[in-house]
Amino acid sequence: KNDDRRLVFIFEVLAHLEFTVFYIDKSTTTQLQYSNKILMRYHSSRALVYWISSLAFDAKSAAFISPLLVLRPAGVSRQAVSTQVFASSMLETSNAYTSSRSIPKEETKILDLLKGQPTADGRGVKIAILDTGCDLAAAGLQKTSQGLPKYLNFLDCTGDGDIDTTATAKILEANETISIKGKSGRSLTLGEWAPKSGSEVRLGSIRLYDVIPGSVKSRLLRERKEVFVTDHRQLIAQTQQTLDELQSKINSCVVAKTDSDDDKTDEEQKADKEKKADEKKQLIQQRNDAEMLLGQFQALIELYDDAGPYMDVVLFQDENDEDDYKVVIDLKADGNLTESIPFSAFAKKRQMGEFLFGSAVTFCIQIYDEGKTLSIVTDAGSHGTHVAGIAAANFGADNIKNGVAPGAQVLACKIGDQRLGSSETGTGLIRALIAAKKYDCDLVNLSYGEPSWQPDSGRVSEVFADATKKWGITVFTSAGNDGPALSSLGSPGALSAPITVGAYVSSDMMVDQYSTLPAPTEDGEETLRDSSYYFSSRGPTPDGLLPDICAPGGAIAPIPRHALQGKAQYHGTSMSSPNACGVAACVL
Repeated sequence: KNDDRRLVFIFEVLAHLEFTVFYIDKSTTTQLQYSNKILMRYHSSRALVYWISSLAFDAKSAAFISPLLVLRPAGVSRQAVSTQVFASSMLETSNAYTSSRSIPKEETKILDLLKGQPTADGRGVKIAILDTGCDLAAAGLQKTSQGLPKYLNFLDCTGDGDIDTTATAKILEANETISIKGKSGRSLTLGEWAPKSGSEVRLGSIRLYDVIPGSVKSRLLRERKEVFVTDHRQLIAQTQQTLDELQSKINSCVVAKTDSDDDKTDEEQKADKEKKADEKKQLIQQRNDAEMLLGQFQALIELYDDAGPYMDVVLFQDENDEDDYKVVIDLKADGNLTESIPFSAFAKKRQMGEFLFGSAVTFCIQIYDEGKTLSIVTDAGSHGTHVAGIAAANFGADNIKNGVAPGAQVLACKIGDQRLGSSETGTGLIRALIAAKKYDCDLVNLSYGEPSWQPDSGRVSEVFADATKKWGITVFTSAGNDGPALSSLGSPGALSAPITVGAYVSSDMMVDQYSTLPAPTEDGEETLRDSSYYFSSRGPTPDGLLPDICAPGGAIAPIPRHALQGKAQYHGTSMSSPNACGVAACVL
């Protein structure tokens, strides 16, 4: 912190960004000495901060950090150095970047197909994404290249968001506000949407923490505890201050006899003593109360437990809308539903909402069993949104952030059960495959899996075989990330029916997503070589199966808004499978 000069380089992902170089002299720390905005290309997927201290601006220092930046030597004008910054390394590859290395497309030659046939972008193709679910409001996943809704529907195939709505209540006649007792026991004030008097409504309830992803729950628990502890520490400080003031007053009640007391009669002196004794007694009682309150505040911090907001649900049939089932959720958890909006099943009106309390979690609803079961559908993590973005994100014509098949539509099927830490079950997989058939999907992507011994057996294997051989669906699945050992291929990648995809990394991806630099050799630099990712699972399985193909296994793609960032770089065979699936969508 006492260095004469400090350079701070903050590199952002994805580029073409405006990049500013700050040269700050400690003697004038508030004055920006050097600022040069340039168009840069950054070779990494993550934000990095380089602190380079005590560097003299000379040729040696410039060589020290080459090729990242050419520093301005003393005596060289700012205009002269601005033409040097990133000039050599950036210009050589700037054209390649316009082809989008964030979601690789050159490796599979799909970019050549799109250049020759711009309409071969997956339009008319339906992809079922069997994963953790998707953020319905995520960037790039709103419309297809033709302006169609990106999501066909969002289904929870796990049942972790199901709410029992068999409990009922009757709407009573009221002059002004209509109130009913919710399933939580809270009094609910209904709004103008309420059905007419005499109608029957169904009741349910749900805890916020039961329907949001585990990562969001952890964040909310941490944030809410910080607020709680901060507030209570302030109360502790105030109570301690009150205690000190009371103790001071108690001490002041014991006063030595003064000359004025000699002028008072015995009765007056006795009355004064009784008065002071009463005052002291009251102060002692107040002090005892304050001490007890202080102890309670401290115990509340030590015993803090946050069960989360508890929300009531009201389900009813709207006679003004063809008796369509609709749901009102007490999103504020306060019982006031006067301004709440009734939600229909997502496929009918494409309504989606957002949970409050800082969660930023998007949800939609599905209604089953003639209103007896309500499903609140949320994603179980960022994985599914990232996968959907690789396969089909659309940010506009020729946008470098587009997925492989921006024209394709997506059926989001949540198979990650939040009650099981977002693991899938056989029942969830079968439900999702049946849903893919119902919505006439052409392709399925399943970036899930685990080890297995006899993969081609059991009910799940049979349904996968039916999907590919009888229903005409092509299924892509990830090989797994348990490599590089042989026979590390797991299920469902080890099934015969799906196309199993391993993870591949090209030299361009090494540079763009990981800032990999060629290794120096005696003759110059060693050329980066394309290869499989080290973690990509290999075969053979006990019955001799190997991964079928490889595809780019890393990407910078959209993730849910509740992650508090718009995009992220993930790598794994989970990323290679949707890339291959997107290619298939473009070919179809």
